[in-house]
Amino acid sequence: MTVHPVARYVPLLIAGDEQGLRDLFRGPPRVNDPHLGWVDESRFDQFVENSHQGLRERSATVEHITTTATGGGATEECVLHLVRSGGAVSLPVAIASDTSPDARLESIRIYHSMWQLIGLHFVRAPVLPVLAAAALPDVVRRYHDCLARGDLAGIVEQFAPAGGLREPGGVLNVHRGASELRRFFTLLLSNGGGVGVELCAVADEGASCALEYVVTLWGRSILPCQAAAAVYERADTGLLAEVRLYDDIERPFHVH
Repeated sequence: MTVHPVARYVPLLIAGDEQGLRDLFRGPPRVNDPHLGWVDESRFDQFVENSHQGLRERSATVEHITTTATGGGATEECVLHLVRSGGAVSLPVAIASDTSPDARLESIRIYHSMWQLIGLHFVRAPVLPVLAAAALPDVVRRYHDCLARGDLAGIVEQFAPAGGLREPGGVLNVHRGASELRRFFTLLLSNGGGVGVELCAVADEGASCALEYVVTLWGRSILPCQAAAAVYERADTGLLAEVRLYDDIERPFHVH
């Protein structure tokens, strides 16, 4: 099976293979990092070296999850397994890419939480411009419509019976089945309303749909615009089998 270039990015970064990373790109590498923002050509060698050293110090390994690929790009999902403060940490990562006609990368945008790495959330500015007229497909559109309205019952209805949602925190933050999803979304919507997002990129391959977007509103709270990504996997019925979130947004509410 052919491995998409974006799926090779993290293994090459762990290895510190700068030339291998450069070879993934059609031109000069363009990488948007959750902490550093856009890394240009002049900083790429130092970025690779620093990333490699940090990953090696944390005994990093990578577990590939899946790649959602369309004609214009692909979103790679993986989990970084790290050691931090003597304990094991699992960090879900999404890497969204634009590709050229020869399948090499034009640019990549990396999404993950910083909480597992440093114990803090960062406010991340938008990475891409907002699409003026973006259309979401089928169940993904219905899910987001219900989320924006704060329609708890409508949100849960978009999931297959065994469907689930994974938060950016990883496998310890998975909510599966109607009962768990209802509890999760009840808390999510407890700030007095729905979650407002503006779309920046939509990549739908049929089995799954990857979105890049900006979160602007959370119930009563108007947030600084923050970049995020998510992948929506469909069940055979067309309902949601899995939603996987990739962001570093601090919830504007507290659990009492």
